Amino acid sequence: METKWVGQALERTEDHRLITKGGHFIDDLTLPGVAHAAYVRSPHARAKIRHIDVRRAFDHPGVYAVITGEEVAQLTRPQRGRVPLANSPKVYALAYQQVRYVGEPVVGIAAVDRATAEDAADLIEVEYDPLPPVLDPEQALRPDAPLVFEEVGSNILWHDTFPYGDVEGAFKEADTVVDERVTIHRYCSTPLETFGVMAQYEAATQSYTIWGHTQQPAQDLHVLAATLGISLGKIRVIVPPMGGSFGNKVRPLFIIAAALLARKAGRPVKWIEDRRENLLALGHAADGIMEMSAAVKADGTMLAIKFRNIENEGAGIDFAARHNLLMLSNIANCYRLRAISYEGYSVVTNRCPVVANRGIGKPFMCFSVERMIDTVARELKIDRAEIRFRNFIQPDQFPYDTPSGQTYDSGDYPEMLRKALAAVDYEKLRREQAEGRERGRLLGIGIATAVEPGGSNLSYGMLVSGRSQLLSGQGEAARVRLETDGSATVFTGGLDSGQGHATALAQIVADELALDVKQIRVPTTFDSASHPYVMTSGVYSNQFHGHDTVAAIGAARKVREKLLKRAAAQLEANIDDLELRDGRIAVRGAPDKAVSVAQVASRAYWSLADEQPDGEPGLEALYYYSNPLAKHPDEKKRVRVQLGFASAAHVAVVDIDPETFEIKVLRYVVIHDCGRQINPAIVEGQVHGAAAHGIAKRPAPHHQFHGLLKAHSCRLTEYRRRSAGNSFATNVARDQGSR
Repeated sequence: METKWVGQALERTEDHRLITKGGHFIDDLTLPGVAHAAYVRSPHARAKIRHIDVRRAFDHPGVYAVITGEEVAQLTRPQRGRVPLANSPKVYALAYQQVRYVGEPVVGIAAVDRATAEDAADLIEVEYDPLPPVLDPEQALRPDAPLVFEEVGSNILWHDTFPYGDVEGAFKEADTVVDERVTIHRYCSTPLETFGVMAQYEAATQSYTIWGHTQQPAQDLHVLAATLGISLGKIRVIVPPMGGSFGNKVRPLFIIAAALLARKAGRPVKWIEDRRENLLALGHAADGIMEMSAAVKADGTMLAIKFRNIENEGAGIDFAARHNLLMLSNIANCYRLRAISYEGYSVVTNRCPVVANRGIGKPFMCFSVERMIDTVARELKIDRAEIRFRNFIQPDQFPYDTPSGQTYDSGDYPEMLRKALAAVDYEKLRREQAEGRERGRLLGIGIATAVEPGGSNLSYGMLVSGRSQLLSGQGEAARVRLETDGSATVFTGGLDSGQGHATALAQIVADELALDVKQIRVPTTFDSASHPYVMTSGVYSNQFHGHDTVAAIGAARKVREKLLKRAAAQLEANIDDLELRDGRIAVRGAPDKAVSVAQVASRAYWSLADEQPDGEPGLEALYYYSNPLAKHPDEKKRVRVQLGFASAAHVAVVDIDPETFEIKVLRYVVIHDCGRQINPAIVEGQVHGAAAHGIAKRPAPHHQFHGLLKAHSCRLTEYRRRSAGNSFATNVARDQGSR
């Protein structure tokens, strides 16, 4: 097969629609008679709800429906976390009996327009009995701490320890033990488009149609059906194009609230979150506290690390334990460690619920390991670059199995860091730094190397819920249809929230079917009534590169086989003698004996009286892919949490004003080893965007970022995956640079 399009830096097919105002997002959609929702939200972090008086809101002109947490609790079942917990608290779409964080929705209103709904919300009287909140996760661990969920009896939703290898033996052998404690702050990404949903209820069929945001449509479809107590067949979920997400748009409770309002109002209900609501209460990235001890030899060789992580889940259960479990995927980062011990806590507090924002656990894990190795370098008076070179996994050791059960497929970490240091002339910088310190100049050089895993094996949830958990593995579904004009349409269970997936899939399928990339259509939407999917479908955890791509390849190859069989019949030739190239199928050595793809496709749909060489008319194929590496945890609790591993080296050069602490980023270099690139232009854009995003999340008085990022996306080593061999870099190591 000729590879013509994969590897080219093509312009994104999505961009023309976006820059010419041709895009239609959730707020552009409407229905006849649609009502608009608003919410009364809690002003307290923790309080009992004494009484809610909604009479004045009901009487307000233009109001169609008002719903409270009491009604929600009667009409729906409690939500369960994405990883089933042994003792799960009862969480509903609206606050029930008690509020647990500032901004929690308490009452929902549907009215003729948003302004009327907000006016009606101001008329609702809620009597609260304020209670002392718990805001700090360490305080939440205390026996006398206020309980966020009284029915659980503790603020600890989950706690476990995973020892991998001979940890105690490594610490006995160590020449020194180095301790470190790091914290990560809360942050909230701000996609250009906020969260939105429009819900319609059909009384005649008792079914719902939902237009709304989700990154895991199949799982959220199940959440909706289970919560509403109806069949999946009675819910249609349509995800329109999303203007960014960063992991924020995974809150099905807001979809449930809109669905209930639509049912009560007897008309469609639409809610578009405003920016204040988005920042206050949609979902935050988890803050956490990591305590570490490293067993180290005198020459800087690291033998083992013990980790103790306390993760603040806020007042939510959506992603309880997931942050901790995903940390196991890159717990060794780039280093040879004989043994690792990881102790994790998922703790609830009276703060905004946590979502899978921007990496979910993995950036904090990388940050912690890198800070640990910097601390070791400082304790032993070894250069921070040198300490990394002494501990890197070496190129000839791949594939490499980490103590926790990850299998790194390939990499060359020493060469990666060497390239990064050379790009900034590290030795010269060190001299400038030393000279500047004598004059009072604070010139900082940050070094970080990172393994960036992707493609979550959802079997990791079994470390919490056991083998009884139904959700496991990782995969995707795709359908490819060759149209009568010779073009093709590709549907997958995945989504696109700005990453360029449609362009990448078009390049892949164009090569598989020997078509022009402009002949491939890939919708950036999802519709549960038409798109194929499995329960791991969605856009999350960097899973596109190894799963959406493979599913699309599988479906395209089925279509290619059907196409060649039909062409062989029309040309009266052996299928092995055919060549498929540039939209034509010709007999090898006889170029005049040929037929176009469009001619074969047209006949497949029109000429049903023909003998069908593949047993059925048409040229369409469905392919379900399950990653063979995604196994259950073993008896030692080792599990391949992630299934593919890119890597990166970051070097930041910053100037800090000693009086104002203003940070100026002078230089920022990224060397990113991402394997085979489907579209280098998209990869480059992702590297730039992720680095700028990571810099922006730093909690400092002020940042000046002068666009001096130098990104090198390179192919140091070939990935050893067999699943189509494609690696698509949608993220880089974030948060590990400017220290």
